[in-house]
Amino acid sequence: MSETLPDPRRSWRQGEILARRLADKPEIPAVIRTAMSARLREFFAALPLVFVAGVDAQCAPAASILHGAPGFIACPAPDLLEMAADFPAGDPLRENFREGAPFGLIGIDFAARRRNRANGRILRAEPGKISLVVAEAFGNCPKYISPQENFPSAGPGSWTPLREIDDDAKAMISRANVFFIATRGPDGVDISHRGGPPGFVTMTPDRALIVPDYPGNNYFNTFGNLLHDPAAALLFPDFAHATALHLSGQARVTFAGEQRFWTFTPQTARLLRAK
Repeated sequence: MSETLPDPRRSWRQGEILARRLADKPEIPAVIRTAMSARLREFFAALPLVFVAGVDAQCAPAASILHGAPGFIACPAPDLLEMAADFPAGDPLRENFREGAPFGLIGIDFAARRRNRANGRILRAEPGKISLVVAEAFGNCPKYISPQENFPSAGPGSWTPLREIDDDAKAMISRANVFFIATRGPDGVDISHRGGPPGFVTMTPDRALIVPDYPGNNYFNTFGNLLHDPAAALLFPDFAHATALHLSGQARVTFAGEQRFWTFTPQTARLLRAK
């Protein structure tokens, strides 16, 4: 992968600009590329799993996990990413899995503390294969990435709806040191990583989640999307037990200088169990 690429950058969206101003952060040059670099393509091709975002049958943001042996992701061109994987049974993303649907992903090398994202739209949707036209690709700083085990690659597993956030689900949230949030913006969807010490996500008596927003690279992709549309999905992976908790709901952002945080009100819950 040695081709020379043009280096176009997309402009900051209005929500991202507004979030930066509300957080009292300086403007920064455009940094998000509209195609993958050779280094980024090599990074994705070496991963055993990625965390993905799309929309469900009601066009609400949804999140999931796709995994396989390293090499299950191929990047044959700077604007094309292919994954040889299937969604878990009962996956909310499967419900709206079609050509042209928005799609995004984030890959993390937990050992090397590297994370990169790619967003775009589905080019082809076939059993066992997803082809994505990439519209934006970018890296994030290594802050708040903790070592984790990988999910097993024996099978995609299955999702089970939960009637409520029960004690087991609350325990997953209380011990989590990482989760992912899928949001929807004016041009598509995005999924980002949030990390912190175990217990950094707290639950109020009425089961709303309070999430501190730690300083990062000041891109404000997630906050920009939430200012545009408060719908969101949270994905809490439990690497030790090969399970994950998916929550759909609404998020409200509060800006208070460096103490900014957001409140997530869940509406539905699902639990993933690996095969």
